[in-house]
Amino acid sequence: MDRFRSSSWLTAFGAVAVAAVLALIPASAVSPARASGTGPVTLHVEQLDAGQFVYAVFHALDRDGFCNPPDGAVSLHPVINMPVDFVIEAGEGLIIETSNRDTAPGRSKSAIPTFSSALNAASANPVRSFPPLAGGLADECQAWVKISQSIPGPLRVLVTVPGENGASTGFIADLARTTTFDVDLEFRWSLVTWPGEDGISPAAALNGAGGAAGITSQVTVIYGWDATTQTWQAFFPSGAGVPGANNLAALRAGAAYWVAIAGPGPVLWTIVQ
Repeated sequence: MDRFRSSSWLTAFGAVAVAAVLALIPASAVSPARASGTGPVTLHVEQLDAGQFVYAVFHALDRDGFCNPPDGAVSLHPVINMPVDFVIEAGEGLIIETSNRDTAPGRSKSAIPTFSSALNAASANPVRSFPPLAGGLADECQAWVKISQSIPGPLRVLVTVPGENGASTGFIADLARTTTFDVDLEFRWSLVTWPGEDGISPAAALNGAGGAAGITSQVTVIYGWDATTQTWQAFFPSGAGVPGANNLAALRAGAAYWVAIAGPGPVLWTIVQ
C-alpha cells in the first residue's frame, strides 16, 4: 500500500454515524510510518459524532493486513499496543473516556495503546469498538477517545503515533459539532423552508450531508420556484442521470421547497446546518 486511503465510504455504527474523513497533516510535515522500509503502515483517523459526545477513533493495520498476527505470521511493524496520543488543540471540550478505560477528564491523553478488535470482542469485559475501515476484516487495531462538547463549535484534535527513526506520524482531526434540524415529511407533499447549507445540491441533501441519515429512496421529487425565470425547477432522485429531467441544481437557505415522498410516511429528514 503506497498511500493513505480515503474512508468516505464508511458505514454507520448504530446511532453513531460517520461524519467526515479527517484531513491529514501535509506529507512534508510528518514522517510516514513504515514497515521495515518496505511500505507505509495503513493509518486512519475518523470522526464519529453522536450529539454532545464525539469519538475520535484511530484505526491501524500493518503492511500485511494484520493487527494481532495469526500463529506462524510475523509482523514487521507491529501496530497492536501502539501508543497513540490525543490532544485537544483548539475549541471547547474534554476527553472523558479512552479505550484503555481512563475516565479522568482532561485535554490530552498520552500513550493510549491500540487493541485488537477481535481479541476485544472475545474478552469477558470488552471495551467499545468500531466497525473496521475495510469491510470483511476479522481484526483491526483501534484506539479511541470520547470527547464531551456541550456547546457546538470548532474542535480540533491532534492525533500522533510513533513513526520511523523516532519521528511521529500526525493527523489533524477537525471535529466541530454540527447543528441539525429534523423535518417531518408527510405523505404526499410537505412545504419545507430550507434551513441547511446554502447552495448544497438536492442529491447531497437527501443523501445525508454531514453524516445525517439519507432519505433519497423515500423522496420522489423536490420542487422549487425560480423567481428570476418565473418557472418551477425540479429534482427527481430516480432521474438523476436523465438529461433535462433535473434543473434544480442547489437548495438556497431560507427558500421554500415542495417535497413529495413515496409514502406512506411520515419520513424524518435530518438536515445539517
